[in-house]
Amino acid sequence: MNQILPSLFAADLMNLKEECDGLYEEGFQILHVDMMDGNFVPHIAFGPEQIKSIKKQVKMKLDVHMMVSAPEHQIASVLETGAEMISVHYESTPHIRYVIDQIKQHGRKAGVVINPGTDPSLLKPLLNTIDYILIMSINPGRPNQTFITETIDRIREIKALIGSRDIQIEVDGGVDEHIASKCMEAGASMVVIGSYLFADNKAHLKALKNLEK
Repeated sequence: MNQILPSLFAADLMNLKEECDGLYEEGFQILHVDMMDGNFVPHIAFGPEQIKSIKKQVKMKLDVHMMVSAPEHQIASVLETGAEMISVHYESTPHIRYVIDQIKQHGRKAGVVINPGTDPSLLKPLLNTIDYILIMSINPGRPNQTFITETIDRIREIKALIGSRDIQIEVDGGVDEHIASKCMEAGASMVVIGSYLFADNKAHLKALKNLEK
């Protein structure tokens, strides 16, 4: 089943619970949460304590995207938040397998994220341990970017790399309903939607929900 994941980064934080409850009632099951450290990416957002608080307030499952350097130092705190899905950047640590193993040992879904310039073939040693691959379709942590069109080819390449393994493909960055449809046609099953969904919820919500088939 294809799924649209609303991005917390685009929500109105003053009305977070109301917005998320509304999305949950419309059938959205997973909330995408960007964790930023101001080092791996320029901005700072949503540390473990904030994520733990968000988890208590919303009904959706949490998909935490760790945009942090040396995630092995913070993974224990992120696991304590109760998030059901946690992804870590391949580029952020030489200890990627350790972080994945920690996530899996705690019964959570483990994902690996790759930046637009990262060779997907580098993921081969990890394919028997991960649950999903998050493909960045913009450069992470930087606002006001447009979807990188080559991402569609990268989705197809990674789909072929996965083969028969039970690994989902997630896409994040600059996506609207038309791009989401193309991503899903290419092989993605989870697509993160930020400002396009939250900016005009009622106008775009129905079209996005129709993609979840």
